Amino acid sequence: MQVIVRATRRPSFGLLFLLMPMIALETGASAADLPDVAARVPWNLTERNESPGAEYVVYTRKPPGSKFSAYRLEAVLDFPLKEVASVAHKNISDPEFRPTNTVKTILRNDGDAMLVHSHIIINAPFISDRDVISRVERSYDPETQAHTLSWKATNEGPPPKDGVIRLNRSDGFWRFTPTPEGSTLAVYVSHTEIAGSIPAWVVNSVMSDTMVQGIEGLRKSLTTQADLIAQ
Repeated sequence: MQVIVRATRRPSFGLLFLLMPMIALETGASAADLPDVAARVPWNLTERNESPGAEYVVYTRKPPGSKFSAYRLEAVLDFPLKEVASVAHKNISDPEFRPTNTVKTILRNDGDAMLVHSHIIINAPFISDRDVISRVERSYDPETQAHTLSWKATNEGPPPKDGVIRLNRSDGFWRFTPTPEGSTLAVYVSHTEIAGSIPAWVVNSVMSDTMVQGIEGLRKSLTTQADLIAQ
């Protein structure tokens, strides 16, 4: 079962539920999807926020061979498709758009492909900082009108600093597709293997919060841009 909710700048008229067979669950899924994230294991609905203007749903599943959950967040944003895709790409390429515990550096930006280095500051005793270098690619499917921003861990950059543990498995994507009403369906999927001895339940709890922060940050950026245009 797939649940889709509407995130809007105007008063919410409640949740929009769309029932579909749970075969792939990806809108516009293709062979280009990342293999770890797209492993065909059923998604389970774990969280639903019904607050007006901030609605979303979160699903989780365990990819084969992993003790860490993969996460999928969905929401319908009441903004035009191209605007949403453009703002999301701008956020990824902006070093200042990041979680408070992360230092982000753009190692290379070729427009449709980027190398992004993220240093994650743990701030906990006996636990080392982590870092990851991600190859981010932007693509567009004219048949489905899907705009996709996908990322996957790579070793194309400098080695980690002393005492920092490099993440070698981290992938995911944002995919944006149009709705019949002219809004945008946003799908955010992510899976990361945290190296070292951090318990899986701790990582899974943090990742759930990270997914929610991702859609909140995108919504805030879209609203800010719309307000600037309206002035």
